[in-house]
Amino acid sequence: FLVGAALRVAFPFLVQTETVARAIEQTLEHWTGAEVHVGKEAEFAFWPYPRVTLGNVRIAGGASGNALASAEAISANFDLLGAVRGAPAFSDFELVRPTIHVGWDEAGVFNWRHSGWIMQAIDAAASGGASPDLPDERIGVVSIRDGILDIARAGGEPYRITDINGSIDWPALRRRIELSLSGVVNGEMTRWTFATDQPLALLAGHDASVRTTLSADPTTVQFEGTANLSGNAFVSGALQLATPSLSRLLAWQGKDIPAVGTVGQLGIDAKVTTSGYAARLENVKLTLDNAQATGVLDLAMPPEGLPQVGGTLAFDRIDLRAFLTAFSPLPGADQNAPTIDTAFIHQFGMDLNFGTARRIPAKSAVFAPFSLQTIAAGMRIENGRAAFDIGDSTVLDGRMTGRIVLSENGFRGGGQLQMSLGNVDIGAIVSTLSLPGPLPTGIGSADFELSTARPLWATTLSDMSGKFRLRMGSGTLTHFNRAAFEEHAARNAFFNITEAADGSFDFTRADVEARLDRGLAELTKAEIESSDTLLTLAGMIPYRTGSVALAGTLGDRPQTGATTAGTPALSFFVGGSWPEPVISPASVLTGRQPRQ
Repeated sequence: FLVGAALRVAFPFLVQTETVARAIEQTLEHWTGAEVHVGKEAEFAFWPYPRVTLGNVRIAGGASGNALASAEAISANFDLLGAVRGAPAFSDFELVRPTIHVGWDEAGVFNWRHSGWIMQAIDAAASGGASPDLPDERIGVVSIRDGILDIARAGGEPYRITDINGSIDWPALRRRIELSLSGVVNGEMTRWTFATDQPLALLAGHDASVRTTLSADPTTVQFEGTANLSGNAFVSGALQLATPSLSRLLAWQGKDIPAVGTVGQLGIDAKVTTSGYAARLENVKLTLDNAQATGVLDLAMPPEGLPQVGGTLAFDRIDLRAFLTAFSPLPGADQNAPTIDTAFIHQFGMDLNFGTARRIPAKSAVFAPFSLQTIAAGMRIENGRAAFDIGDSTVLDGRMTGRIVLSENGFRGGGQLQMSLGNVDIGAIVSTLSLPGPLPTGIGSADFELSTARPLWATTLSDMSGKFRLRMGSGTLTHFNRAAFEEHAARNAFFNITEAADGSFDFTRADVEARLDRGLAELTKAEIESSDTLLTLAGMIPYRTGSVALAGTLGDRPQTGATTAGTPALSFFVGGSWPEPVISPASVLTGRQPRQ
C-alpha cells in the first residue's frame, strides 16, 4: 500500500506533461489525418485517473485549411507508465461543446477524406486486407457534451443537429461499436442508438450486420439486418415504424402534404429491402388508426422526381369515407372552400390496390352509413389526376362498383363520381338514409354518372350534373294507397299526398331515368307497373330547394293483345315541397270533370 501510494504521488513529477500534451495532439492528427490546433495549454489531473484536457481545439484539413471540427475542450485518459516512457496511450475521450462539419464538394468528395488511422483502416477493410503498419488502435468510449453537427452538400441547404449528448463505445478499430446519442433534430429531441460488430467493413462499403433505433415524439423507427454504405448502398432486414400522427411526422421532415392531414396513428412492421432510391416492404403488417392490413408496399424517392407509393394491401376493415377524405374531402365537407387544394396531386404518385380479406366477416368495410364486404379497390395519383376505384364489393346483398376522379384545370378543380349498384336492397338504402315520402322498396340496380366543375370538397349535390337510372323488378311503393289517391282525385279538388299515404302499392317493374344539371333534375322517365296498373311521372325536380313539379298518370296497364281500350288514365300534377307535395287533378287545372 505504501509503495502504491508513493508511486501515485511520484508519477506527476515523473510525467513529462509537454510530451503528453503533444502526444494527444499527434494522436488526434493520426486518427483524422488533419491538422490539430490547440488554443490553450493542456491541463492535467491524476485523480482518480490520469487525464489530460486540451482547450479551444480546432481541427482543419484540405488545401484550403477549412475547419472540420472544433471543440471547447477535448480530454482523455492516459496510462502513467506509457507517459513516463514518453509514449502515452489514450482512451475514453470526452468532447465538450464540439461542432463537427460534414459535407461534400461539387465533385462529391467527402471533406473528411484524409489519410488518418481511421481512414487507413477503412481502406484496408475495403481492399479485403489489413495494413501491417496499422495497429488495432484502442479508442474506448468517446463522450459528447452539447455537440453540434453541421451537414452540407454542394448546392443544397445546410442541415444542423444541435444539443448532441451521449457516447460512442468503440474499444478498438476492429471491434464492435455502439452509439447512444441524443440531439435536437428539426426542433424535436431525438434519441439514436446504433450497433454493429463490423464497423470497418460497414464504413468500407461492405455488408455488415447492424441494429439501430431512432426515437422522437413524431416517430420511432427500429431496424435490424444487413446494411451497406457503398455507392450501391442498401439495407435489408426487419423494420418497425410507429407514429402517432402521419402529418406530424411529415411536418417534422419538412414536408407539407395536406392530403394526409387527417391520417392519425400509423404503424408498420415489415421486411424491407432497398435498392438505390427505392424500397420494397414485404410481409407488411400495417396499422392505420384502428384498421389492420397486410401485404406488400413499394416506395420510391428519386432525387429528380416525385415520391411514388405502390403495392397491395388487405385490410381487416376500411373506413372508405375517412380514406377518401384524407385525399379529397367528399362533396359537402366544406361548402365555404373557394378553391380546391390539389397540391397533393403534384407532391407524390400512387398506384395502390387494397381491399378486405375474404376471410374477414361482414362489416369489414364502412362507407358511412353503409357496410360493405369483400371490397377490392385502388387509388391512383398521376399526371395531375387522382382516381379512386371500387372494382368490386358486396353491399346490401348486392354488388357495387364505382369511381371518384379528382382532376386539376389551372387554378380550378373538379371531379367525377360514378357508381353502379347491382341487385341491391333499395328499401334498405331508403331506410338507412331515412328518406321520407312515397319511395320504392325491393331489389334493384342503379347507375350514377355525376360530374362537377367546382372544387370537389366545396361541391354539394346541387352543384353536380349527370344522369341517374334505376331498374327494379318486383317491389313495393311505400306510403301510397292507390284507392285513396283515386278517391281524392275524383272529388275534383287539390289534396296533400299524405291523405293517400296509409297504404302501399305492389309493383312488378319500376324504371326511372333522370338528368341532373346543377340542382335541377329532369325526370325523363318514371314508370311503376303492377299486374294491372301503370303509374307514370315526368317533369322537373328542383332538389336544391326541395320542391317538385311533375306531371303524372295513373291508370290500367295496357294489356297485350287487348281489342278494347281500357278506362282512361287519371292525369294529375304534383307540385310543392317534398315529402308532402300537393296533388292537383287535371280536371281542376283544365276545368273538365274527372272520369267516374
